[in-house]
Amino acid sequence: MIKIGRITVSLEMREVYLGGELLPLGARAFGILELLIQARGATVTKDDIFEHVWPRSVVGENNIHVQLSALRKIFGDDKQAIRTISGRGYRLTLAVQEVDLGMSASAPMLRVAAGRLNSLPALHGTLIGRESTTTELARALAIGPIVTLVGPGGVGKTQSGIAVARSIADPSGMETCFVALASATRAQSIVSIVAEALGIAPGEGEAVELKELAAAVQGRKLLVLLDNCEHVIESAATVCDVLVQASADVRILATSREPLRTRGEITHWVDPMDTPAVDASPHAILTCSSVKLFLAQLTAFNAAAIGDRRSLEMIATICRRLDGVPLAIELAAARAAVFGIRKLIFELDDRFPFLTGGRRTAPRRQQTLEASLDWGYELLGDPEKLVLQRLGVFSARFSLEAACAVAAFAQLSCNKVTEAIIGLASKCFVGTTCGSNIKEYFLLETTREYALRKLYSSGEADEALSRKAEFLAQSETVSGRGLGMVARRSLTAGEAVASW
Repeated sequence: MIKIGRITVSLEMREVYLGGELLPLGARAFGILELLIQARGATVTKDDIFEHVWPRSVVGENNIHVQLSALRKIFGDDKQAIRTISGRGYRLTLAVQEVDLGMSASAPMLRVAAGRLNSLPALHGTLIGRESTTTELARALAIGPIVTLVGPGGVGKTQSGIAVARSIADPSGMETCFVALASATRAQSIVSIVAEALGIAPGEGEAVELKELAAAVQGRKLLVLLDNCEHVIESAATVCDVLVQASADVRILATSREPLRTRGEITHWVDPMDTPAVDASPHAILTCSSVKLFLAQLTAFNAAAIGDRRSLEMIATICRRLDGVPLAIELAAARAAVFGIRKLIFELDDRFPFLTGGRRTAPRRQQTLEASLDWGYELLGDPEKLVLQRLGVFSARFSLEAACAVAAFAQLSCNKVTEAIIGLASKCFVGTTCGSNIKEYFLLETTREYALRKLYSSGEADEALSRKAEFLAQSETVSGRGLGMVARRSLTAGEAVASW
């Protein structure tokens, strides 16, 4: 054991104590402390820290600052316990003393930090348009151990998950744990990220295993919010299954662009916000959640209040054309605050270069409308990418027969197109109608614009448009009913939300 100022450290157990109390300290912060102790007062460079704590990873210098902040807190009043050497690195200024506290060297190498977990991010302001979600999801978590919030990018899955987790945990006294998986790249990194969030410190040179995660949650009343699972979906499903099998009191609320498809999962589809009908009255426009969000964002930017009917109708048009997706509406409101509503409507015809400038602190995929779609698009298989871009020629609902007629060419057969549509629907790129014996499909307007950009850049646009025109002509001849099932009237935004 090693004594440094007011704390005692076990390098073997990777534990830090204050008196007899085990202090919670993440694995990365402990790794930096370990380097400082081994340096015995010498300067530890930033390169040394990156190599030891984040091997084979590319991270920013701010990651060191975050971990050092955690370390400095455990030293209490010893503000200069870790001194910054400008342009060089850091060094430990306190004396390092080896002591014998009679602890057994055979103690377990894996320990869980003391204290109850409560790591949910804060929610600032009211969550608009999601009032009924909390009750529905609380009921779902009482029935099943895993609930997955599924929806397209920017629809508000994370914020809804945080709000629901807080509403459940606060009155019930459950421990809560927020796990962000956006940086995860492989199965072991997911296990490590979850372990760190749960306060599990691995042994020297050892990786945490699934069985150790299971042991750490046994007997605990715990709610885990697992955020952004879609890019590591199989590994995330495995971790969820292990956790809920280890304890009947563990509940998992996951967010993803597609279901986990694991045992005991209940899928809750997060719809876009409701949007005003084309002929809505000013009162009806103002009651729509998408309009409320747009106006709230304008107020946040200190923009002039909107009161006249013409302005409200333009805002209603903007919300409809943006499909009621919160991220798109927030980006649009930021632009409207600078350029005005009329300019914003004009620019929606080429929305991707215009709708940028999201929050600086947001992940890159949430800073522009195009980046949000890029994130999900890169997770698609090659056949799904091809089918999506070819489906961009449909401006209204279309049948499976129409989709095959347009998209099944070159290397894609009708069977492959059908399988791709199944995948696109599960990953929230394609919507399906409900309440009909014959299913029809549609793309939200922003998704369609994105697909068309991909189609025109691929050089396949002429072929896809020609095949669509040929199919429409054949349908007219056969049915004698105009366009038949191929392209009925466009969905209103409200119908699209109800059908999602």
